[in-house]
This record gives sequence, C-alpha cells and structure tokens, in this order.
Amino acid sequence: MYPVLFHLGSLEIRSWGLMVALGIISGTWLAYREAQRRGMKADLVLDFVIWAVVAGFLGARLWEVAFTWGNYAANPLEALYFWKGGLSIQGGILGGVVAGVIFVRKHKLNLWQFADSLAPGIILGQALGRFGCFLNGDAYGMPTDSPLGVAYVPGTPAYEAFGAQPLFPAELFEAGWNLVILGLLLVLRRKKPVDGALFLLYAILYSVGRFTLEFWRGDSLHILAQFKTAQVASLATVIVAAAFLVWRWLNRDKRLGNIIK
Repeated sequence: MYPVLFHLGSLEIRSWGLMVALGIISGTWLAYREAQRRGMKADLVLDFVIWAVVAGFLGARLWEVAFTWGNYAANPLEALYFWKGGLSIQGGILGGVVAGVIFVRKHKLNLWQFADSLAPGIILGQALGRFGCFLNGDAYGMPTDSPLGVAYVPGTPAYEAFGAQPLFPAELFEAGWNLVILGLLLVLRRKKPVDGALFLLYAILYSVGRFTLEFWRGDSLHILAQFKTAQVASLATVIVAAAFLVWRWLNRDKRLGNIIK
C-alpha cells in the first residue's frame, strides 16, 4: 500500500486523491469523446463535470454521515471534515444524478441521450477510484485465509480495523468488475440501443456487482444494524433501473419516455 506516494516539500501527494483526479480526467475525456461521436454539444460535458464533482462529493459525504451519525453527534462540525475519510460512492452517484437532472433541464437537453454519453466515463472513473482505494488501504474486505488475501500496511484504515490479518481485496475486484462493465458498454453502444439503455445497464450491472461484493466487505455501513446499506441501495437501484429500461424499450417506437426533449 502507498497511501502517500511522495512529498512536495510539506505537501503530501496521496494515492487516493491522485487516482480520483485521474479518474475524473479520464472519465471526462471519454464522456467528451462519446458526446462528440453522438453529435452532441460536447463542451456541455465539460460544464457538467464541475456540477458533477461538487454534487458527487457532497452526496458521498452526506450519505456516509447519514448512516454513521453516531460518530459525529458529539461534534457535528466533524461531519464537514471529508478529508479525514468517509465518502460513499453510492452517495456520490446519487448526487451526480441529481445534478444531471438539474443540468439537462437548465440546458434543455435530452436526459437519456446525455446520460448514455456519460455512462462509460462514469464507470471508468469509478474503476480508477477503486485502485486508489486499494493503494490507500480502504474499502477493504473481510479477513480471509485464501491465497487472495492481502496484508495491509500500518497506517491504513484496513490495518487499523484488522491489524496484519490478510483481507479479501474487495477494492480490486470491484475495480475489475467496473472495467468489465466499461467493456460491455463500449461494445453495446455500437448496437445503437434505445436512448437510456447504456446508462440504465451501467446502473444495473454496477449495482449487481456491488451487492455481491458486500458479502466480503469488511467496512460496510448498516441500516438498523441488520442490513448492509450498500446492498439495500443496490437492490433498489436494480429494481428502479430495470423498470425504466423495460419502459424505455416498450416505448421505443412511440417516441415516449423522454423526460426532457
């Protein structure tokens, strides 16, 4: 693990922050190219990224704080200290979706076409972000005796939670699954499916993978101490996204279902 890659004077260059930055840049580039390929105003992707990053970080932090409020009740101001950890990718995605709906309404865009142009870039950014989590030693798995186990170094969240016990590298498996989804989206986009299909398939496939990996995660948030928050959110996402996908498909010839034309 390399939580801190190097120093520039007194400034720490942390692996998680660097990988997230690379994820945002590469995801933006891919979304920009996809918008160009679709004949859309690609510069709007660059405008939206600013909205998405801000909304994503706010959503990621609010999600984490909402389900771990007991850690902040004594000192609520600590809820603002996002740099100390505590960001949820599912909350970040939700924040980005809200920002996206507002953005397309503001610019009178087709919601589904815009979402499809973003989907490959989003999942690429998530994959790189998970590699950052691995380097930082967070989003780790449960202890395991299998050859897949990884021993995290002192100073990482994983080591603080489980010591030197080998843990299932959940971050790498999620990153790998995200790259598989990316490959599928890049292939399916050439089939010219109904508008919205790529984004909805991204939501479904990512949620299926996240639901499954949560069985091996060692740092999960819980609802009522019984249900894993990520699994409940993933299941709800699959149901909603699948319903939208069927609806879009059934109405593909009637030109219905565009929330914004």
